[in-house]
Parts: sequence; structure tokens; C-alpha cells
Amino acid sequence: MPECPLSTSDGVKAIDVAWLSTTREEHVQKPIVLERAPEICVEILSPSNTVSEIQEKQALYFEAGAQEVWICGLDGNLRFYVAPGQQVDASGLCPGFPQEVA
Repeated sequence: MPECPLSTSDGVKAIDVAWLSTTREEHVQKPIVLERAPEICVEILSPSNTVSEIQEKQALYFEAGAQEVWICGLDGNLRFYVAPGQQVDASGLCPGFPQEVA
């Protein structure tokens, strides 16, 4: 899901890309704003993003129930997180996903 709106404790945030399992009720209801985070939330960095902004979004997504947050750098390299600031080598939900996208 591109540009997925999520209600967080700091207001509505737009997740750049999200993955939601087909077993989630949101697939049927199609809400305007998700109340619970998708399993995977992906942030795509832009030159204007600050480190603190991305860390804050990451914390908000986990607080809202995300299982993983992926950060895509300007160079296309992905970093996978399973908790705020806790980076892992690969996604546990999609272990075959490449660590770099073009």
C-alpha cells in the first residue's frame, strides 16, 4: 500500500509504503486511516529528512503495532528494524527481500 495513513499518538502519519497481511480486517473495510499499524512500515528517505524525524516516525509506528520498520536510504539500501533503534540483518517477515532496491 503506498502512502498509507496511520493514526499515531502524534497525529496521522503517512507511511511511504506499507504491507498489510490479507488476514487483517482492513482489507475488507478499507478505512480512510488505519488505527493499527501495518505489519511492515517502509520509510523512503529524501534529502530533507532528518535523523530525528525518521527515529520519531519509527518509534510511532512500533508504538502503533508495527512488527518491522524498513528504512530505504537515498542509495537504495534497506535497513530493517524490529524495535526502535534495533536493526537486524534481514526482514523476519520477508526473509528473502533484497537489502538493496534500484
